[in-house]
Amino acid sequence: MKKQTGLHHMIDILFVLSLFCVFAVSSVLLILFGADIYKKTVQQMDSNYTSRTSIAYITEKIRQSDTENAINIVSQDGTQILMLTNIINGIPYATSLYEYDGYLYELFARTDLELPLDAGQPVMELHSLTFSLLEPNILEITFTDATNEDQIIYVSMHSRMEGNNE
Repeated sequence: MKKQTGLHHMIDILFVLSLFCVFAVSSVLLILFGADIYKKTVQQMDSNYTSRTSIAYITEKIRQSDTENAINIVSQDGTQILMLTNIINGIPYATSLYEYDGYLYELFARTDLELPLDAGQPVMELHSLTFSLLEPNILEITFTDATNEDQIIYVSMHSRMEGNNE
């Protein structure tokens, strides 16, 4: 009878040990799956943040300058520039938005000055940026954001742009 008790005791230990191993493996797998899901969620949130921030920034700048003949598309050194003009104390100033060296740049200066593209301030990473006038009051903006996703937005303006699409 002593042999049966020893065998019974050994089976209890093996059962507890195997149950512990199953629990440990399950816990590790759960942590690995959770980490992968978290990583994908963070990447998606970063992508959404980048594209939404770019869109919101550009459209807000356009909305701030949406007056008659205040928005123009010009070209400098082969780079398209969206020039948003404002008159301050009788002097015309322009906020220029353009892509340069992998970033969205903003430059605020008097319109009679011609400054180099690197004179602006980098705002956010952006790999390409183009502007097209579809109608006198509809502007198409195409860009590739920091996550290499192509985005196209259409901005309807209250004022009209007169044939200055380059």
